[in-house]
Amino acid sequence: MVLFWVCMASSLCHANYALSLQANQEAAWEAQRQHYTNTLKLLTKGQRKRFQEEAETLRDYPLYPYLKYKEYSRYISSVDKEELDEFITEFSDSPTASWLRRRWVKNLADQKDWDTFLQEYRLGQYSSEFDCYYYWAQYKVGDRLEAFAGARRLWLVGDSQDRACDPLFEVWKTTGEMDGALAWERTAMAMANRKLQLARYLENHLPKELKPLSREWRDLYRDPRRLKYIKRYQKWGDDARPMLVTAFSRLIRKDEELAQKLWPTYQSAFNFSAAERAKVANEFASVLAIRKKDNAEFWLSQAAQYGSDDELIPLGIRHALYEQDWPRLKLWLALLGEKEANEEGWRYWLSRAEQKLGPIDAERLPKIRIDQYHVDIISFQQRFSQALYNKDQFLDLLPPSVVASKFMPHQPEQRLQALSKHRNYYGFLASERLKQPLDLNIKPTQVTEEALNQLIALPAVQRARELHLMNEQPLARSEWEHLIRRSDEQQRSVMAHLAFIWGWHHPAIRAAYDSDAYNNLEIRFPTAYESVVNKYASQSGLELDWVFSLIRQESAFSAQARSPVGAMGMMQIMPRTAQQLSRDLGMPSPSTRDMLTPDTNVRLGTHYMRQLQQRFNGNIILATAAYNAGPHRAQAWQPEFLPVSGDIWVETIPFHETRNYVKNILTYQAIYRHHLGKEVKLSNALKLIPAKKMQATAMR
Repeated sequence: MVLFWVCMASSLCHANYALSLQANQEAAWEAQRQHYTNTLKLLTKGQRKRFQEEAETLRDYPLYPYLKYKEYSRYISSVDKEELDEFITEFSDSPTASWLRRRWVKNLADQKDWDTFLQEYRLGQYSSEFDCYYYWAQYKVGDRLEAFAGARRLWLVGDSQDRACDPLFEVWKTTGEMDGALAWERTAMAMANRKLQLARYLENHLPKELKPLSREWRDLYRDPRRLKYIKRYQKWGDDARPMLVTAFSRLIRKDEELAQKLWPTYQSAFNFSAAERAKVANEFASVLAIRKKDNAEFWLSQAAQYGSDDELIPLGIRHALYEQDWPRLKLWLALLGEKEANEEGWRYWLSRAEQKLGPIDAERLPKIRIDQYHVDIISFQQRFSQALYNKDQFLDLLPPSVVASKFMPHQPEQRLQALSKHRNYYGFLASERLKQPLDLNIKPTQVTEEALNQLIALPAVQRARELHLMNEQPLARSEWEHLIRRSDEQQRSVMAHLAFIWGWHHPAIRAAYDSDAYNNLEIRFPTAYESVVNKYASQSGLELDWVFSLIRQESAFSAQARSPVGAMGMMQIMPRTAQQLSRDLGMPSPSTRDMLTPDTNVRLGTHYMRQLQQRFNGNIILATAAYNAGPHRAQAWQPEFLPVSGDIWVETIPFHETRNYVKNILTYQAIYRHHLGKEVKLSNALKLIPAKKMQATAMR
């Protein structure tokens, strides 16, 4: 049995791969590719009989299922249930089976075959469009009760529904249920979802007395400073409360000082529920903490009185960390539930807080006695909120049992030691604080020739390979993802090795998850396109580990990657940015095809990295944040007067996406340093993030 050790572009791997893949078979497929393309053209010309004749000669070609799928899709109205079932049975290992079934079910609705539709479709199986058809089918077969109950569920959402719902809504409208309270409820949902056009439409279904309120709600949304005139809203009484809560959420973002000035008056004038007060308090806390305003601590404490919130506690932790208020940090950490408290990030920061504060002297704590004979009228949550207001004496305000379980344990080194065994950002931070080498947990994996050949023989793998070679990357990835979902851990590992040998890195990385190849860092962190990356990193004076890490984060080395917002290529560059960069480099404005070419994409991307590095005086953490969130935001987040420890700065980046982005790249850099034969450590830039006005302060 020959064993294949995955290696980085070695001739041995490629020689073994060539033997395993049976190159003569792949050469035969190459000859059939043009035949496949020509056969598809017959279908587009409407020559179905000739298409069928030619398709039959390609039955042994891996992409034959796509020929049948294209044919059935084009002539879906003539496909009967037997043909559909045969296709699904024969090609169940391909995503084309589910794609065709969805088209077939949609055709049942188009053909108004409601009895069959109800037999074939289950609620929630596809999109809301199909759910609309489902309830309309119920109406058409005579089940009005079920149809109208479904209409109500589909209608009561904060967004416009699919047009497929229109016939159902029209007949349901005759019941009168759509009007009045239900319309007002949906108006509130629409306004909370910022869908003003929908709210305007819903005004037609409101009673006369609520129509002015609906119009005012939209006006108030556009200009929340109208809240200055409270008498305008008092005439509506409690009906105005949802509108006012929405308006304050807007005003807090537009004019935080005015919002804070007006809110106490509105609290006194309207009987807001606890949930409404909590929502406004949380909005104040969120906006002011993210903007790092002086009174953010007050609003965080206010919001905490309404109970622990999943988003509020991390916000409170990060704000205390930004202020380097270690007693308050430890108090917010104590508010975490057991599951959240065990997350690696919070364990790291608890260790840092314990190192700063030192152990608690139990003998000096006040003796508060709370037992079954002494009823404590102050709730646990109230005690914590009081403690937030009195952070210097917060331990005096908490029951001894809470202090003993949440604050007395002092084990920063033990906790850091446990964290240091993990290959991630916090594990690496822990190792460096303990002044010990980073533990990469590298576990080289192997795969047998037999396992590779068995995998290569699978039709799904052959289809994915052919689609990849024909540059049909989205279809190739769909086949690969479908196979991953149907595979066990052992097969996913072989898939990861095979894709790596092919040089198909993004699918290799995907397959490596949930398999023993997860710890094979050559597969998961390849130095792909090495000559191109070396060339342009060198020209721009950039560290290779930084460039490889950024590409790994942005696209996992997928040259054809495109984001929903239009970013393209391995380094995910926006078209407008690409035009600016090409002008700087004195090169023609790149086309879409150019942007999806590694050479052009990496050239532009590394030039942009160089610009950001220079803008932030060589600090790659700031430059990395700028690559993701934009240079203006990264500069706004930079400390004003005093430098900040890098781990604190990264943890307090306001954007969740950018925060994780920077953590990932810092982690990946350590791994790529290993690959490149450098010292394995975190970036020196983590030591201190420089202040914007540091130089001016020093000069004074």
